[in-house]
Amino acid sequence: MKRFVVVGLGHFGSWAAQALFAQGYEVIAVETDPDLVDRHARHLTRGVVGDATDRELLQEVGASGADAAIISTGENLAVSVLATLALKDLGVTEIRVKVGSRDAARVLEALGVSETIFPEREAAYRLAHRIASKAVFDYLPLAQGYSIQQVAIPDAWLGKSLRELQLPRRHGINVVALFDVLSETLTPVPDPDRPLRESDLALVVGRDDTIAEVLTQSRRQA
Repeated sequence: MKRFVVVGLGHFGSWAAQALFAQGYEVIAVETDPDLVDRHARHLTRGVVGDATDRELLQEVGASGADAAIISTGENLAVSVLATLALKDLGVTEIRVKVGSRDAARVLEALGVSETIFPEREAAYRLAHRIASKAVFDYLPLAQGYSIQQVAIPDAWLGKSLRELQLPRRHGINVVALFDVLSETLTPVPDPDRPLRESDLALVVGRDDTIAEVLTQSRRQA
């Protein structure tokens, strides 16, 4: 069974711990506030009140060799850095850290963490893209300038197949999945010859500006 370490049981950390525990994984949480440990105990394999910068404590609670760790210590960069170093010393190679600023992200990335997470920025990006375009239902950023977007099928695409549209060749974007809102059916590998329907939502991956341009042109052609 996979084993995960969660440092900090604030809003972000507790939700991450709960999601992992719900999937049947072993979740060890370290938190300085005993009330938070008690509050979230039912969603943890083991909850410990203590200092996650203490290498001996982490080793004692079973952090050594864990599959991954999530560090969510609020704005306390020093604790995030020291906890990262302690976990690395214990052989945890996949460490993801919640950060509150670009400078904090730069510091932790210099230490070789797997990922820095800026929830407020990511939530803002997703919201901005949803409200800026009525055709975009969800937005997931990937690399800089690239994303996966859940979009309504433009009128110009209706009745046509993905093979006919030739989106990768013509525009450099790709439909990686279709979701039929009527049957609530997700098709992760769409049939390239199935005509697109009004009830479909498409998961499109590509450059943000290209996706926006293609959707705009398709609406004008309709």
